[in-house]
Amino acid sequence: MNKLPLYGLLGLTLPLLAGCGSLVGALVPPQTITNPAGLTGAVLAPSGVLQAESVGASISYSTRTTTPPSSFDDFTFPDNIPFGIRPHGVAFNTGLASATVTGTCAMPDTFKVTLKSLNVSVTDAAGTATIAQTPGLSVTLSKSSQGLGAASYTVADNTLMISADAATSDAIIRVLTSGGRNDASLTAAISADQDALAGCRLSFTLGNTTATLSNFS
Repeated sequence: MNKLPLYGLLGLTLPLLAGCGSLVGALVPPQTITNPAGLTGAVLAPSGVLQAESVGASISYSTRTTTPPSSFDDFTFPDNIPFGIRPHGVAFNTGLASATVTGTCAMPDTFKVTLKSLNVSVTDAAGTATIAQTPGLSVTLSKSSQGLGAASYTVADNTLMISADAATSDAIIRVLTSGGRNDASLTAAISADQDALAGCRLSFTLGNTTATLSNFS
């Protein structure tokens, strides 16, 4: 009996495995991770005071600068995801839960803030992967309390989804599953609609945050 050469066997087997992986991957539902990188409750702190004219600023959070630093280990996929199947879609779902204004400016009862740009990055010793978006989300802040030099605000219901394309998703998965301990950061550019806020600092606290992994193959 003639035997199929080894390269012939490989040529038949590899496409079958790839096809099987794609088929099984299509059956894997989106997987949700609660509080990825400890982002729920994270405070997006201002890099400086709100500037006059544009009344804008930059706010950010990083696991490297928390006290203590909160870098986190690589994660592994559960054993019930076979064939080396990996997600090729990553999305973060979050919202702005509350805000604080500090300084000596006038602190209006209500004002609007627009999220002009947003970057979410994950980093390890091997590199960095970043989702960059311009969500244009506008939220209304309402004063809930005020003390000496500070006021607290509630934020109207809002939801923010930050999604990555396949190439960026693959890069994020590589960072989070190899290369050792990881750090996450979030940076946003914001603007407010009240000139009276110029000279104060505005910080936000993130609400419930999840990451959704999808498009398995």
